[in-house]
Amino acid sequence: MGITPKRRSRQALWMVLAGVLSVLWTACGERSAPGVSAAGDGAARPRIVSLAPALTAILVELGAKDHLVGVTSWCDVAGVAVVGDMKPRPEAVLAAEPDLVVMAQYGSQAPDLAPLSALGLETLSLPLVTLDDMRRATHELGELTGTDGDAVVRRFDEALAAGKAKGRRGVRFLLVYGLEPGFVITTGGGDHISELLGELGGVNAVSGGVTTRLGLERVLELNPDVILHAAPSATLPDSKAALAHWATWPGLSAVARGRVFVFPRDTLARNGPQLAGDIAELVRMLDAAP
Repeated sequence: MGITPKRRSRQALWMVLAGVLSVLWTACGERSAPGVSAAGDGAARPRIVSLAPALTAILVELGAKDHLVGVTSWCDVAGVAVVGDMKPRPEAVLAAEPDLVVMAQYGSQAPDLAPLSALGLETLSLPLVTLDDMRRATHELGELTGTDGDAVVRRFDEALAAGKAKGRRGVRFLLVYGLEPGFVITTGGGDHISELLGELGGVNAVSGGVTTRLGLERVLELNPDVILHAAPSATLPDSKAALAHWATWPGLSAVARGRVFVFPRDTLARNGPQLAGDIAELVRMLDAAP
């Protein structure tokens, strides 16, 4: 896929943002022309702003970090300008002079697509819910950046196959994204983490949608073999703290057998090929079940 900048007039925009951009230009110094390597080797390297942490993770895994000229504060990458947090700042995105802005087809990002396109920015919105979405996005971004997406996907699939060969089948899990008084925020399937656990032999104890608010009494009825918190938090930084939290529900099989875990990194939330490095740990947690 080639990148062809949209031929739209930006005169009105520049009039509004001239003060901001002049300050940013002075602070940043001269830049290479869009699409030209900053290293000066003449190779075409599209300048990319990534507005989704998962897409940023894919680009880093592809070895294409040098293409990134803007990311969000939620992206786990250093040395690249931050252009927003949950919402992009249009003036910061424009100041990065990207050839392309990539974003995910999440409901939360849909309202940002049209305004950025209206600024004359080339945009690409990619589905990123399932593991197959991730594979396709990796291939597409590999083509855009001239990197080997096939090899990156292959490494992920090899790690997944190895995990499937070791994993125990039929382990019922409860995946916890967050806690509220009397409730857990979980998933009924359809997201990449529950899909990955399913590939590794797990069975989701919950059904009924990607994000589900579940009462604790219902958790007791479901009685999962494993309770897995998807990432550390301030209140539950590790598995020991999580088991202590759930100890008030000793009737749960997962609690009685000590099968309550906090995944030790926040990498699961990013649907990217870096998940290959998380598979062995997930298998260990599922295999801890009776």
